Amino acid sequence: MAGPPQTTSLQQFLTVLIVNFALFVAFVAVFLLLRKRQRRVYEPRYVVESVPKDLKPDEAPRGIFGWLIHLLHKPQSFIIQQTSTDGYFFIRFLFGFACICILGSFLLWPILFPINATNSNNMKGLDILSYANVKHESRIFAHVFLSWIFFGSVTFFIYREILYYTTFRHVLQTTPLYDSLLSSKTLFLTEIPVNLFHENVIRDLFPAASKIWYARDYSNLKEKVEERANLANKYENALNGVLKNAVKKRNKALKKDKQPPTPANDLDKYLKDGKNRPTHKLKFLIGKKVDTLNYCPERLGDLNAEIESDQNEHTCYPPIPAVFIEFPTQFELQRAFQAIPYNPDLKGVTRRTGISPDDVIWDNLRLSVTTRRIKKLIATAVLTLMIIFWSIPVAIVGIITNINMLTDKVKFLQFINNMPDVLLGLITGLLPVVALAILMALVPVFIRLIANLAGFLTIQDLEAFCHSWYYAFQVIQTFLVVTIASAATSAITSVINKPESALTILGEKVPPASNFYIANTCYQSLALSSGLLLQIVDLILPQVMAKIFDDTPRAKWMRYNNLNQPIWSVIYPPYQLISVIALVYAIIAPLILGFAAIAFILLYFAYLYFLVYVQEPNITDNRGKFYPRALMQLFTGIYLGELCLVALFVFKKNWATVVLEIVWIVVTAVVHIYLTWKYVPLFDAVPLSAIKYASGDSSYLYPYHDHGSSEIKFVGQNYWKADNRFNVSYSDQALIDLPNSADVDINAPQRLSPINWLIKFFNPKKETFELIRSMMPRAYFKYVEYFPAFIDTAYYDPVVSDEKPVIWIAKDNMGLSDIEMEKAQQFGLDISNDNATLDENGDIILSGFPPSYKAPLKV
Repeated sequence: MAGPPQTTSLQQFLTVLIVNFALFVAFVAVFLLLRKRQRRVYEPRYVVESVPKDLKPDEAPRGIFGWLIHLLHKPQSFIIQQTSTDGYFFIRFLFGFACICILGSFLLWPILFPINATNSNNMKGLDILSYANVKHESRIFAHVFLSWIFFGSVTFFIYREILYYTTFRHVLQTTPLYDSLLSSKTLFLTEIPVNLFHENVIRDLFPAASKIWYARDYSNLKEKVEERANLANKYENALNGVLKNAVKKRNKALKKDKQPPTPANDLDKYLKDGKNRPTHKLKFLIGKKVDTLNYCPERLGDLNAEIESDQNEHTCYPPIPAVFIEFPTQFELQRAFQAIPYNPDLKGVTRRTGISPDDVIWDNLRLSVTTRRIKKLIATAVLTLMIIFWSIPVAIVGIITNINMLTDKVKFLQFINNMPDVLLGLITGLLPVVALAILMALVPVFIRLIANLAGFLTIQDLEAFCHSWYYAFQVIQTFLVVTIASAATSAITSVINKPESALTILGEKVPPASNFYIANTCYQSLALSSGLLLQIVDLILPQVMAKIFDDTPRAKWMRYNNLNQPIWSVIYPPYQLISVIALVYAIIAPLILGFAAIAFILLYFAYLYFLVYVQEPNITDNRGKFYPRALMQLFTGIYLGELCLVALFVFKKNWATVVLEIVWIVVTAVVHIYLTWKYVPLFDAVPLSAIKYASGDSSYLYPYHDHGSSEIKFVGQNYWKADNRFNVSYSDQALIDLPNSADVDINAPQRLSPINWLIKFFNPKKETFELIRSMMPRAYFKYVEYFPAFIDTAYYDPVVSDEKPVIWIAKDNMGLSDIEMEKAQQFGLDISNDNATLDENGDIILSGFPPSYKAPLKV
């Protein structure tokens, strides 16, 4: 006869802790052993020559902890420059929530642990420390008032960080670097009404504009450019392939004392007198077969001529309702940007700034507004269905966490009760964690696939969409579905036996569901943080892939020199989920805060190294915008935590505590609405007084009282009055009427003097404009200058400025590459064998950069 269901919380925890701690020790040991031996894997930012100088960190010192101590002593300016503002704010997110968890532990543990553990409900294991162990209703009031204090503290943290980000963003935008960026001076307008889509009308609306780029439908030109790129790649691969084989055949014959093919400079002699020349079909399967080495140069020559002719006549292509407007300064850009909402003729127009040419998804500009809306609606519907159907496998994971609770009713599962504790802990603790991690790994790939089909106009919009959906998926599946499935599984036997006590039983079973998340947090803190340092995939896979696929100088160069970039829409949500779980269970099972704190601290250390020495900043500069979005999404965790408490209080039928908790939910909602209304519009809009003040005009100060909210409204409304928009100088009437230093707290700046960190935390306005500006990297105080030729086509579809491809081949000692270069040059092709040679084994040896290499330009 099988015994009663076992409580596995402690065994789950110990099993997961031991396994993950062993992985942590092993991964970190291998990382420390190989860090200086495999520098391309662990210090690529330092050793790869193509990394720009301003993004190349100093060398990480040797020693077990030398690298960490070195980074922890670096100033914030170093972190901002090396990781970009996006990386800096992600690291700040990890550190900030680690502090929240530590504060919560000090606040809640001394009070809730004794209340939960004594005079109890006879729970066992870790459950003794949770709300489920509370028996007497009077003790629940402690949970209510502590929830007010804890959730109030988190809400204040969100408020002060939103405040900090707003000031930081305005400081960033007014640094010489960002002030002079083309993207900071360019207004991107879409959904423009037909009656306004004329240059004279746009010039009349924005007379300060210095240049206007109209988006056009370049479909025909794009087809030719894509064909050219594909043919150039095919030709380069084929030519390098036959050259390598020729060198190998000749050297193999010489080693065996056989007669090598002669004459040595006749390529066909190495291809069975031309019988084995590379070929390809012009169309898939049914196309005509052609000689690749003969067809490609000729066709590429024709395409080069056609594309150059089309590029010279690119203004003849039909326009589409999207326009890029450059202003002489960011100051003038901001005047126009802030004014658009106050012009009734521009009500339907979507405005964007801070968009670089690389950020635009050019193919989608051709889509009509209706088409884009339909595509986004379909994408939303598909992802909604995915969340619904993904619930099935995720629910199974939740059931596994308490599968031993089903043995009374599901007879074939009774063998589980006879298992050793260690094996039971593996099944109910480690197996669900690993299974859930595998399920979640597939999600971002699918979400990005759908997002790419949703018709977004910029990569920033696409990434924001992916971020929100991946976060929603994490919360719904990894938290809600798993929690409900786990609680229902553990309660099902008791509910069947006592249906009249269903609410009471559920109230007892929901808190223990936190045990799975404690196990999951252990996995996140130990296995994932150490795995991030070890990078086992990058340690092994590139070397294998290089031997199989890198048959050309370009492929070899790109394998070594192209560094991975962080994809923030994928990185943020899993750690936001840990935050949500910690918030939800902070009052219900406060032990989770300790493990969450450890997780965030270890992840902070790992990402600090990873973002400085391994990955380079993403080419799409979101200017830290993921951070305030992630902060605002933390309200989801607060709401869920408060609603869970309300539900548990209802289960206890303690109506006084229900009312008290609902009151705090209302307070939370009011703060949430206020922050959204007050600060989100200020992220892209920069107060003109801040621009003037940053440029050295001492008659203006940064508007601390409202971060420029009233000033931005004033500028926008007055832009359209009389002839204000025609006055493009800094002394125009609108600026003269702006709030000046008399409207700002004169005593606000004790600017760069030391400030007690506690005072600064509780009074975020102490982190002044000047203080934040003082920690900006030196590189941000240099102006960017662009070549006029670049500016002319900067915001046209890249096909307009697409240059002739340079074919890069390796040089051989028989002169074969030189002969093939002469043949290709007869068709006007750019081809080079510089900086790449073939050794006697046919291996490619690189001695420099590709002939067509251009250093990336910040726009």
